[in-house]
Parts: sequence; structure tokens; C-alpha cells
Amino acid sequence: MRITELKNNLYKLVVETDDLSILKEVQDYFQTLKKASKEDLELDLLEEKKIQIEIKQVNKGLLAPNDEVRANHSV
Repeated sequence: MRITELKNNLYKLVVETDDLSILKEVQDYFQTLKKASKEDLELDLLEEKKIQIEIKQVNKGLLAPNDEVRANHSV
């Protein structure tokens, strides 16, 4: 199914619905999906930036190996 066809089908469902509660739920659902997608993208970009910083730190020898950190912080 192409985007245009899907939009037309959704439009038809909305136009044919007179139940205000259903329409409000659909609206809320769309807003939730759009917000979640934006937050997910922002999180992914933030994670990517952190990874790039960590790679640079590793390349410069600024990070200690995991076993060394564990040995220094064992209780």
C-alpha cells in the first residue's frame, strides 16, 4: 500500500466517524507517536555523539581497560 492510498483510507475513516471520543483518541495517538519518534531520534543522536567522543578518547589512550578499572574499584 502506498502512502497516498493509506492517507486516503485514514481520511475516509475519520470523515465517516462522528464519535468524538474515537476522534480524540486517534488524535492523541498520532500526537503520541510523533512525539515518541522525535524523542527516539534525539536519543539516538545523543548516543551517537557519546560514542564518537568515546572513540576519540580510546584513540588518544584516555580510557583505562575494563579489567584495570575493575581491579582498582573492587570491594
